[in-house]
Amino acid sequence: MKRILSFILCAAMVFTAILSLAACNVDEPIVEETEAATEGTDPTEAATNVPTSSATKKKTNKKTTETTDLDEHDLDAFDLAKYLSPVWAGEISYAESAFVKESENGRVEPISLLYPVDEIISVRSADLGTLYVEDVDYYVDDNGDIVILPDGNIPVLAYEDYIFDNDGRTVTAAGGKPQYVAGQPGKQFVYGEISTANGGMSHWVIAVTYKHSSDCILTTPEGKSDELENFIDKLEAGDDVTIVSIGDSITEGWSSSGVKGKRAPYCPPYNEMVADYIQSMYEDSTVEFHNLGISGSTAGGGTISNGQPNGSNPVLLDQVCDYNPDLVMVAYGMNDGGGTNPNDYANRIDTIIKYISEKCPDACIVIVGTTLPNLEMSWSDGGNTIGTYHAQYPEALAAREPDWAEDYNVAVADVTTVNIDMYERKIYQDVTGSNSNHPNDYMHRIYAQVILQTIFGNLAPLA
Repeated sequence: MKRILSFILCAAMVFTAILSLAACNVDEPIVEETEAATEGTDPTEAATNVPTSSATKKKTNKKTTETTDLDEHDLDAFDLAKYLSPVWAGEISYAESAFVKESENGRVEPISLLYPVDEIISVRSADLGTLYVEDVDYYVDDNGDIVILPDGNIPVLAYEDYIFDNDGRTVTAAGGKPQYVAGQPGKQFVYGEISTANGGMSHWVIAVTYKHSSDCILTTPEGKSDELENFIDKLEAGDDVTIVSIGDSITEGWSSSGVKGKRAPYCPPYNEMVADYIQSMYEDSTVEFHNLGISGSTAGGGTISNGQPNGSNPVLLDQVCDYNPDLVMVAYGMNDGGGTNPNDYANRIDTIIKYISEKCPDACIVIVGTTLPNLEMSWSDGGNTIGTYHAQYPEALAAREPDWAEDYNVAVADVTTVNIDMYERKIYQDVTGSNSNHPNDYMHRIYAQVILQTIFGNLAPLA
């Protein structure tokens, strides 16, 4: 009898364990359904969009009804502190832009960001107004890359709409006239400047905010506050300061959403963000800012001969000094790089420095390096690339910088090297607002971060 009772008791325990195990196995679909419902998505539809191969998929944070610690880092509007959090420091990358297009084989290849993704915080449209859903619109693979799902809602630029025969077409979604492809007669590719009515190239851009832990691939800009101590001392003393910015269309603000476009997220150009950051850090000072950037101008257009400016689009250096500036940002190179060799370019920058330093000797000067243009682009059908000398300018400026620093209040903010480093993981379309030579909001932010690091050194994450 004891044996029979023991057998019955043991069987009951086993049966109970089996019921518990079965209950555990049915809980997971219920959780998944709750998560999908939280995103406002039909869980059945979501399941059909999720790839079945677990070997290529990396689980990142799943949105639930509970608020996570990372939610505060999501960006649905312009935020100066987060936008200027340096990309080479910290573990959060804010609204990093990535361009979504098909390759020549018709596939959308996995998209590499500046860092491999550890955890997604949000994936949004370029204007930050549309939030895309993980496992419905995209997922993160084992390499930390973004995979765009074919049945999702993220706009994809078809390859035949990216590069095509010179047939007089315009691409409506970009709102711009196509540009010629260098070295390929009869071929053009899509071009589109951001405007109030049209998002230009940003139509196919996503803004990814994510957590990462890998080492940064970028050359961290050097802090050069010693060369700019006149300016910094005034700020530390609470004195009012005046900042003047001269340069080309990038300086004028082209392709930043807050200037020519006046379109969400309304990001100011790099120089205005620099001024706004300084004002936010030194509240006892009043920061007066003047943007004298002129589209199409060159370093040659900023030089002075017999007291008069040269060039077809001259920057009036006399006007710069009329403002009695404490800091002058000098940013040429994009329009120079197609035909001005590095030595001549550095000579022209030297002329600008000497003129400003002689007329307003207390002014500190930051020479701002240029980004690269689209190396696939030509100004003529089948002609050469417009990016002839740009990548050589950092070395030419670095060779002259010690003399400038010794004789004047000058430092070089090497945006060019940081931009080149980015292409180890990113493509040109990730950082352009026009697909020719204008940076988008994300690259304007990099400009500002490099300049601020040069001025103050050890630029720390603000957000």
